[in-house]
Amino acid sequence: MTQIILLCFLFISTGLFASEAKSNDKKWLDNLHQGVSSSIYQSANWFDGFFKQEKTLEKAQATAKLRLGYVPAETNLAGLEHRIKLKAKLPNLKNKWDVIFSDHDDTNRDSTADEVISDIENNKDDDLNLAIRFTHSATKKKYITTRLGLGKGADIYLRTRYRRNFQHTDSFQTIIEPSIYYYLRHGWHYRLLFNFEWQCSKDCMWQLNNRWDHESEEDLTTWRHSLLYYYQLNEKAAVVKGIFYTGNIEQGYQLENKGVFIRYRQQALRDWFYYEIEPFIHYPKTREFKQTLGIALRIELNFG
Repeated sequence: MTQIILLCFLFISTGLFASEAKSNDKKWLDNLHQGVSSSIYQSANWFDGFFKQEKTLEKAQATAKLRLGYVPAETNLAGLEHRIKLKAKLPNLKNKWDVIFSDHDDTNRDSTADEVISDIENNKDDDLNLAIRFTHSATKKKYITTRLGLGKGADIYLRTRYRRNFQHTDSFQTIIEPSIYYYLRHGWHYRLLFNFEWQCSKDCMWQLNNRWDHESEEDLTTWRHSLLYYYQLNEKAAVVKGIFYTGNIEQGYQLENKGVFIRYRQQALRDWFYYEIEPFIHYPKTREFKQTLGIALRIELNFG
């Protein structure tokens, strides 16, 4: 049923893009957005009201992101996906607490490269994820948070994340981000991100991402390396080009997959509506590193 709804949604959206220049009457689209945004906003303030201790005029902030996509490849032509994430910031808790809900493990998608790799490799991270997050410190150079929630099949977990930016020049910076998790059933999980960013002009940026994960339950360390080039075509469109390598550390670096991709992202109809086209080629070990072609077609709606 989800697949049928998704295909209908993509079909309707395609028709909207084709008729955008012919029709200016899109009130139903605005009403849809306003209705969903209002519902999210009211729910966030209702929840924030439980912590009200003194009279305050500040209201809770709430956002939601819905992504629907079709990601066919040579080995999987039924690659339908859906991603939803809701987040609310609570002023009655001094805006240091967030409530986060998603239908996937958002910690596996920390960057554009992580999103691409997860989609291309068809990684299953569709578990319900519900968490509250406390922000210890948040500045331009330092970010420390602790999250308590449910994930990996309703397993309770606690995660502490530390992010540090080192601004070497006006256009070049290094980012170090260690994280530590503890799951009641799955045990410890460690992650280290070590990234470089170079803003070569106001419209383009290079990004080198490095990530290592270790899960004590499987006693396995995996790694991801990627090089990305971001280019903004105009105020409504951008392109991301990238190459990536993934694998594990078992008697040295063992390659599991490698690939290239290019993502075109365009704002359409409204400032909260986007679509993406992303052709890719990868060489998975499961196919003896044979060339595998695919393409990702997505739409994204932002509420709040």
